[in-house]
Amino acid sequence: MDSSGDLHSSQDLRIGRALTNRYLVALSLVAALSTAAWWSMHRVISEQKTTAAIVNVSGRQRMLSQRTALFAELLEEAANPQRPELRLKLGDSIRLMERSHRGLIHGDAEMGLPGAPSSAVRALYFDGADPLDEQVRTYIKTVDALLALDDARLNHSTPELQYILRSAPTTLLKSLDQMVGQYQLEGETSVRRIQLLETTFWGITLLLLALEAWLIFRPIVTHVRAMIGKLQHATDELQSHRGQLQQLVEQRTAELESRTEALAQSEEKFRLVSTVAKDAIVIINPQDRVIYWNPAATEIFGYESAQVIGMNLHRLIAPERFQAHAQSGFQQFSTSGTGNFVGKTLELTAMRSNGQEFPIELSVSAFRYREAWHAMGILRDITQRKETENRVRQLAFYDELTKLPNRRLLIDRLSQAIASSRRSGRYAAVMFLDLDNFKPLNDAFGHEVGDLLLVEVGKRLTRCVREFDTVARFGGDEFVVLLHDLDVDRDASSSQAAVVAEKIRATLAVPYSLGVSAGGDVMAPVQHQCNASIGLVLLDKEAETPHEILKRADAAMYEAKKSGRNAVWMADAAVPA
Repeated sequence: MDSSGDLHSSQDLRIGRALTNRYLVALSLVAALSTAAWWSMHRVISEQKTTAAIVNVSGRQRMLSQRTALFAELLEEAANPQRPELRLKLGDSIRLMERSHRGLIHGDAEMGLPGAPSSAVRALYFDGADPLDEQVRTYIKTVDALLALDDARLNHSTPELQYILRSAPTTLLKSLDQMVGQYQLEGETSVRRIQLLETTFWGITLLLLALEAWLIFRPIVTHVRAMIGKLQHATDELQSHRGQLQQLVEQRTAELESRTEALAQSEEKFRLVSTVAKDAIVIINPQDRVIYWNPAATEIFGYESAQVIGMNLHRLIAPERFQAHAQSGFQQFSTSGTGNFVGKTLELTAMRSNGQEFPIELSVSAFRYREAWHAMGILRDITQRKETENRVRQLAFYDELTKLPNRRLLIDRLSQAIASSRRSGRYAAVMFLDLDNFKPLNDAFGHEVGDLLLVEVGKRLTRCVREFDTVARFGGDEFVVLLHDLDVDRDASSSQAAVVAEKIRATLAVPYSLGVSAGGDVMAPVQHQCNASIGLVLLDKEAETPHEILKRADAAMYEAKKSGRNAVWMADAAVPA
């Protein structure tokens, strides 16, 4: 008997050590999974910030090419007293364009630009018959040459001016648009690659966890079967050896006392662990009454243990609209120990003692105690994680200043609008808006007032369209409006879009009263008149990409500016809309 007991103890010790080692491996895998999640989120945010910086700077190159062309034309048309100021603005714009060009090629930490471009971007800059680097350098040299000319030599036929006005809206603009598109494509590809790597790593880790779980539970099942065999053997011995009954009873009593002591120690360890745990640990009986409530549960939900013991858990922490569903799911569990929530990790909405609702992560385990099914739930407050996820999404798809969709989300919705238009036969329309006199406001009162104007413009635009239409900030003082589901007839759709465009033009032309503060003191509001030039296009039902549509709308907007500004110009039309 003693040698057999020693053998069993040795086997139990080996099994315990094996289970402990495998549990440590499982914890290591969980830690690796958490580290990978943090690393992938960090990389995605980093890639998005770098892509945003590159796209913003490259987009600014495009805007600067048009601005310098506009200043050059204004310089030639302006009277002599106005030319010094225009020369200064033209010089500032071309120097900024030169610095941005240098940063895109060689990197600029202040602008958030990486040190070296990709091979595809480098090919756009330096390869081919007319590379972008040569176009930009020639353009900058031409502007510098124009600035070096005396006022007497400035006229509309000046070769430098002719080159600027010819190349800025055509070849240079096309090359810059191609460069912006390449940057956006590479940024999105990089994020998708990281996400694929993250998904692969998660899949491998989860497979390893499943394998480890199988390796942990298999020895337990084997050990339990062995124990059942021992009990059966003992029963047979009792029936066949009545004379040894007393000895066996004493032996079993000693074993029972030992197991009772072990159980008490296990319960004490459980209470100790649950006391220091950061997650709420709650145990409920088959009647859905709380029988255990750890300190973390008090901290998360606001109820003391004495307040909840014996109470219905779902009525305590579940919002009223979810209580009936939770109660019905628990009825199946109380009879069979199964349910759609057992053995799973769920994200639910819970309620604190003060009535505040918040998101939680719930894991439920079932166990039998005194011939009845009980449930142990581990609940984690995931409010901060949800806020982080929402913040990441906000940074990725929305403009931080105006809270409007950014260029990336606009391109996605424009792609959806193209597909929807082809399915339904209904036209959609795109408006490209540029504020006509935004820069003088910035120059006179600073960027704080300029930002207030941009926010107010975004609000006015949103009020002018339907709830399911899209208003996006394209960059700087440029906005894009996407009108969905117009008419199936092209002329009717064109008329509808023109009416909305005119409404927007008139709304934006209403004077602005912009309140500012200085040193904590509220100053008199700044009064400003700000018009807009609007380019309007209908989405062609033929194969046309979002970038082609925006390019046509942008060209129409510049026609509106040439026609005298504060106007709406329909693309492919001979006159304003």
